[in-house]
Amino acid sequence: MTRKKDILYFIKKLLTISIPIILSNLFVNLASLIDTMMVGNLEGVSEVSLSGVYIATQIIFVINLAVFGSVEGAGVFFSQFLGKKDYAHLSNTFAFKLISSFIVTFLSTLIVYAFGRQLVSIFTYDDVTIEIALQYLRIVGISIIPFGVTVSCTTSLRESHSTIAPMIVTLCGIFVNLFVNYILIFGNWGAPKLEAAGAAIGTVCNRYFEFIVIIIVLIVKKKDFTKNLLASFKIDSELLKNLILKSIPLLLNELFWSLGQTCLVYVFTQKNEIATTVLPIVSTIFNLIMVVSLGMGNGISIIIGNILGSNDSKEAQNKAYVSLIFSLLLSILLGTILFISSPEIVSLYSGISLETKEIATYLLKFDAIYLVIATIDTIMFFLLRAGGRTLVVFLFDSAFGWIVSIPVAFLFYRFLPNISFEQLFIYVYLFDLLKTVIGMVLIFSKVWNRNIINRYQNEVK
Repeated sequence: MTRKKDILYFIKKLLTISIPIILSNLFVNLASLIDTMMVGNLEGVSEVSLSGVYIATQIIFVINLAVFGSVEGAGVFFSQFLGKKDYAHLSNTFAFKLISSFIVTFLSTLIVYAFGRQLVSIFTYDDVTIEIALQYLRIVGISIIPFGVTVSCTTSLRESHSTIAPMIVTLCGIFVNLFVNYILIFGNWGAPKLEAAGAAIGTVCNRYFEFIVIIIVLIVKKKDFTKNLLASFKIDSELLKNLILKSIPLLLNELFWSLGQTCLVYVFTQKNEIATTVLPIVSTIFNLIMVVSLGMGNGISIIIGNILGSNDSKEAQNKAYVSLIFSLLLSILLGTILFISSPEIVSLYSGISLETKEIATYLLKFDAIYLVIATIDTIMFFLLRAGGRTLVVFLFDSAFGWIVSIPVAFLFYRFLPNISFEQLFIYVYLFDLLKTVIGMVLIFSKVWNRNIINRYQNEVK
């Protein structure tokens, strides 16, 4: 196979795996966008409701990333064991995902119900907003544990190259969510008008629907990693130790990264109260575009993890370079589209003030440019993770935020009193250019490129 054909084959394979993941994430973010638009179009209390929902979703956001972080370390082993065709250890890895995600979701549920008011009060002093956020948080709290099981199952299906089924489950779940939202947010079809609480109930219905259906999918598909599952919970001590050691940095990374983003939101909202209305719009739309980068990153991590599992480090390095170039070109295209269309997108929010629309449009245009930086950083994150360099991932991702981004935000807020909220937002995120340089050094030095499963011998069950 020629070099050109090899690259085209890789890109085709990457797109085959990534597109269903991208579409799944796109559906989720579209649902979030529609949620905020539905709440944002409520008359009379639109901005208060929007702020309350946004604050609650920031806390849920931290929990969600902690859940994903709890299975990411095992995901590194999963991809490499699959590349090695070691199905016995593959089952052990899936069992570990279920255990670790349950622990994280159980603790998260306790925190939500024990300290929900204290968490919400960090972001606002307004009593009405606090009550809306707390109500939303407590309703969604009953779905945290089943969400953890869904994440374990869905990520394992994707890592075994079965990406279509999770996509369909996600899409159907979103239709459930939107249907319930339509009825309960506005009180349609004779139902009570629950406003923000209706949006929370829609999320719960979605999560329980996905939980039930994904279990059925696993039973029907009879994947290799689900065979002898009960026996697979007896994990070899050495593998268990390494799974834990690789998982902890990624769990901490997701936790501290999300907490870091929440700290940034806190600084922005302290600078200007309008940030509590602008940020739900800007972040939702930016996340909608970023699903492409995240989906590509997941696909890259899966394929390169398989290559590393088959012990071909040279091929993995070559494909890393191709991945970066392809993702860069794609991000430039998407950034251009976002820059041009941002005024029309913001105009869809009919229930917000003109000032909010103007600031949101301005920041979305910045995000269109920042998208290139964010995409390259995301792809490098997934490359580092694919090679099992989880401590390096932690330092590159969340530690950078706490060492650079968050101190910069607080310093600018404290010592530059005349700086506007928009300027503060832009300056903070521009510092991610430094992170990009660090990531390039790590990738081109090949420090990430490792097989971490050679020590384990294939077993037959």
